[in-house]
Amino acid sequence: MRPLPFAPLAVPAIIAPLTGGSAEAVAAQAAAAGSEPGVDVLEWRVDALLEAQDAWGVRSSRAARAVVEGFEAATLPGLPVLATFRSEAEGGECPLEVYFELVAALMGVAAPDDRGGMVSPSAVDVEIARDGALELIGAARETGVAVVASSHEWEATPPAEEIQARLHRMAAAGADVAKIAVMPQTMEDVFGLMQATHAASEALAIPVIGIAMGERGRLTRLCAAEFGSAATFATVGAASAPGQMTAAQVAAVRQALGR
Repeated sequence: MRPLPFAPLAVPAIIAPLTGGSAEAVAAQAAAAGSEPGVDVLEWRVDALLEAQDAWGVRSSRAARAVVEGFEAATLPGLPVLATFRSEAEGGECPLEVYFELVAALMGVAAPDDRGGMVSPSAVDVEIARDGALELIGAARETGVAVVASSHEWEATPPAEEIQARLHRMAAAGADVAKIAVMPQTMEDVFGLMQATHAASEALAIPVIGIAMGERGRLTRLCAAEFGSAATFATVGAASAPGQMTAAQVAAVRQALGR
């Protein structure tokens, strides 16, 4: 199993979501996550910030200011930031009609670092099903920003063969990480997700992340590395998806398993 390129020492990496609706709220969440032992990456949910501020105008100064201030608030020394606009189609707040432009703009956001320079997001999330996904992945590679290609199923779990096919499609598109999250209706769905993730982790040259959401899927969040998943999402405060465990719980299991 390959580690995340922006968190190479953590297997599985623990990613904590930042879902604040203001720069101040994002800063508070980042500080709390940064002080939590075991957190390796911060996922800044930019769609949550812009939704709270009703700032969806792609070229508006209000949206631009909110994104810059939000990224500055999310930036902490030593913790990579995965910047995410989750679309309405996949369980988030970002309208589809502005998704492409906002993700493209996100790649150029920068904030001061602790050495007097400037830092950009370590990675951006690109939903593989969105129009222009291949262009976004190519643009990120040109700017040196890693891409987590993603797919989310909020009502069901595709067959294991389809899960593998999506992960392979993300790798073929040039993503640095391939991620899929599903909503299991049975434990068989959970096991199918785990089997498909393991198979993809063995076959692909990039790390993969497989998550089963909800109460049934908690096993996949706690034991990610055991079936080939390079990362798991865990809370320090507000959750960004159903079934997320706390970072402390996941870190304890990771330590118990000798990871």
